[in-house]
Amino acid sequence: MTRKILLIALFAFSAIQLTAQNEPFTRTTINTTYKFRHPFEVFMDPAGDSLWVNERIGRIYKVSKVNGGRRLLLDISGAVTFFQSSTDKNSIAQDGMFGMALHPNAFQGLGKDTLYVAYCYNGTSNRRTKIVKFAITGTPKVLTGETILLQNLPASNDHNGGRLVIGPDLKLYYSCGDQGANQFGNACVEIKSQKDISAAELSAGTYTNYAGHILRLNLDGTVPSDNPTFATVKSHVFSKGHRNPQGLTFEKNNNGTMVANGKLYGSEQGPVTDDEVNIIQSGKNYGWPAIVGFRDDKAYTYKNWSVSGVCGSYASECQPAAGSSGSVTETSNPAANFTDPLASMAVINAFPSDCNGSSNGTLFNRPTVAWSSVEYFTTNIGIPLWNNSLLLPTLKYGTVVRYKLTPTNDGIADRGTVLDTFVYFKSTTGESVRYRDIAVDFSTGKDFYIITDSSNKTSGPSGDVLLTDALRGSILKFSYTGVLLSLPKENTISPLHNNMVQTYPNPAVEKIIINTKDLSYKPFEIKLYNSNGVPVLQKTTYTAYESLDIKHLPNGQYILQVYNRNSTLIAIKKVVIAH
Repeated sequence: MTRKILLIALFAFSAIQLTAQNEPFTRTTINTTYKFRHPFEVFMDPAGDSLWVNERIGRIYKVSKVNGGRRLLLDISGAVTFFQSSTDKNSIAQDGMFGMALHPNAFQGLGKDTLYVAYCYNGTSNRRTKIVKFAITGTPKVLTGETILLQNLPASNDHNGGRLVIGPDLKLYYSCGDQGANQFGNACVEIKSQKDISAAELSAGTYTNYAGHILRLNLDGTVPSDNPTFATVKSHVFSKGHRNPQGLTFEKNNNGTMVANGKLYGSEQGPVTDDEVNIIQSGKNYGWPAIVGFRDDKAYTYKNWSVSGVCGSYASECQPAAGSSGSVTETSNPAANFTDPLASMAVINAFPSDCNGSSNGTLFNRPTVAWSSVEYFTTNIGIPLWNNSLLLPTLKYGTVVRYKLTPTNDGIADRGTVLDTFVYFKSTTGESVRYRDIAVDFSTGKDFYIITDSSNKTSGPSGDVLLTDALRGSILKFSYTGVLLSLPKENTISPLHNNMVQTYPNPAVEKIIINTKDLSYKPFEIKLYNSNGVPVLQKTTYTAYESLDIKHLPNGQYILQVYNRNSTLIAIKKVVIAH
């Protein structure tokens, strides 16, 4: 991604209080009679009628998406390590219960009715994290029979990461944060994001060096045979060089199920700049702590307080460590197998080119937005132009940022001079709210559920953020009220016919070629719809090859439909026009 794109992204975000969103939504609060206590995750039940929510204090609920009624599925608050001040309920640490993942084949009569959960517990010397599974049994359903899959993982009062997902390969992926090392109260703790575990440590179950890594496990907690090797050791480590990766999501198809061999996307909080969005790949290095965002020596220099000798007098991550050997620039770090992020909220032009940042009259006090999670969205029905997008909730400013992906899903779309990046679900004037996680209702393609924090205290220098009481610990439903892109689902069309009709080039510049040479039932009716579902071109053809002149149409995503002489829809094609 170019610096120009980053600049556009930054300005787009800093203007969200002034710019109206591009699509209309309504907002309702699902739970009006109670509030969740420090929630962490929300996801849709496979039946589509309810939501699963957990609280960091150690409870899991099933919640009706219609009336907000909730039912307790599990309470292990006595086993979960969760710090909360006895005098101030909003003074909390970042420990407790983290991510949860439902087995992809749950409730299908296959004996896979299982929920996987990660949470902090008290180890022999201090808090640790374990990954466990529970059986889903009974009528009504409850969670029973905890089985430990992996324990003695790093845990801290800060930067635990904590997101847990199951991939299309039926492996568990867990984002283990850097434990807040080298900053604030943990300034004397070494960042281990570039460390590798030894064979002896792996054998002994000493997983300290897993901090700052994303892990990949078999469903029984063992090391997958196809995991990458770091420093000659094959372990649970899938990738390294992470700071606080609180978001993980896999590429999905139109009904919300994961794509075979689909990409894994991650969101990660930066220090004072460069909140990242990444494609997480096996064996790759994402740079932390020497590199944040792009390796460009912009806005950030690593200060190693943990070896300074005076780490107890730490002032901030923006101050050089007195007595240390200085600082490490991004380009001076070799970072083997380093890979750039898809996107980074970077400090450029509008802010000083150092790690302090500046409000400079904009929304930011520092140019970080604190991604709290990430979700992949695509659908055949629902909101125009939202197909193949990443949705990223922020802890700052109660906002969701949408990044439109390129057709190959490995980049952020840049259409000419306009970055297809938008801000949504912004809390209204006078409200203050922290968005913790987002769930998509793929059955409608237009409804989104966001769960909010109940605490207004953060571990960082921003301190208290006075949250709006009515929005604390809430599930907010946002429903799209504009024109829906309502088209037949692909599985209602003959795959044989749909695959035999060819359209090219894609993206198209001046014309779209439609090839129907292998099909009978001519003539064919060709219709082109814009992203609002409005027909913009229509043509009848008796030939095998036909072309549509699209020079006059604006850039964007379109839907092309082909009907045979019996008015039967035989093909649906997505086409991008990019002059």
